[in-house]
Amino acid sequence: MKTVLSAMYGLAVDLRNRAYDRGRRAVTRAGVPVISVGNISAGGAGKTPVVAFLAEWLIARGASVAVVSRGYRRETTGTVVVSDGRGHLATPREGGDEPVMLARRLPELVVIADERRSRGCERAVTNFGAGIILLDDGFQHRAVYRDMDIVVVDANEALAEARLLPAGRLREPLSGLRRADAILLSKCQPGSDIETLRATLAGFSDAPVFATRFVPRTLRRLGEGDDLPLDTLQGLRVGAFSGIGTPEGFRRTLQEIGITPVVEQEFRDHFWYRPADMLALQKAGAAQGVQVWITTEKDATRLSDTDVAEKLGELFYLRMEVEFVDGEEEFYALIAARSGWSSGD
Repeated sequence: MKTVLSAMYGLAVDLRNRAYDRGRRAVTRAGVPVISVGNISAGGAGKTPVVAFLAEWLIARGASVAVVSRGYRRETTGTVVVSDGRGHLATPREGGDEPVMLARRLPELVVIADERRSRGCERAVTNFGAGIILLDDGFQHRAVYRDMDIVVVDANEALAEARLLPAGRLREPLSGLRRADAILLSKCQPGSDIETLRATLAGFSDAPVFATRFVPRTLRRLGEGDDLPLDTLQGLRVGAFSGIGTPEGFRRTLQEIGITPVVEQEFRDHFWYRPADMLALQKAGAAQGVQVWITTEKDATRLSDTDVAEKLGELFYLRMEVEFVDGEEEFYALIAARSGWSSGD
């Protein structure tokens, strides 16, 4: 049944893309450079950390940056100003967990959630003077013209075996990568066969492929802003939980920093935690002598405006950053060339 549904889904995607390719669907220009960061697969590749990385890099070089996102699984509709560039204004339920996470990480960043991305872009430029827009999860959202399309691909995904939704995780056929201006391989680990991945992608796109990985930089305690060393929890009995697209990546990162949880629990991506969920974790932790808990930054964002996590006691989260394995300077040069933006340095 899923194979049939995938075929129907693929046909719908193909018809939609053809309509844009042939100019039968309108495309709105924002009036400023737009860089889209998106996926070819559903969830888990790490596009939001890439958006944060790009925003931080651009802001450090004097650009006035706004992020426009749909705000997946938020409980509102229409335009929500998540941050006006002076700190976060919206809660995760109002603006979505990922937009709020971006706003909290970079208080000077303008962040807007809007299911009509063209309207969100207009608001960013008109009301907040954005000089460059980062379109979060924008690869399939073709109604907004972009100067550069960056596609993030999980280096651990078996692309040759990938299938369309719902049978697999592909949002569109791999041939859609021909629209990409750059492909970022994420989660490249020691031993990753980067050159084979490049060769596979070259069969679908002429875009340059850059290898990156996500590295843990610091720990933080929920509700506090101080960075803590990664070895803060060494010697303690730790419980771990997450509600993200690829929980195996979180598990691998914990191993890298020397944490072997005695209790682990996975929830679905963008999960809204309830008191009952925390109570269940607390009981499981008590049975194993858990002293502290750890989760992801995105999960911590969803928990930060509630008191449901109080049942757990001390809760920490990891802050991850993007690190290039190769081609960093070439990537920055491509941003300048494709977007028309220049730092002047």
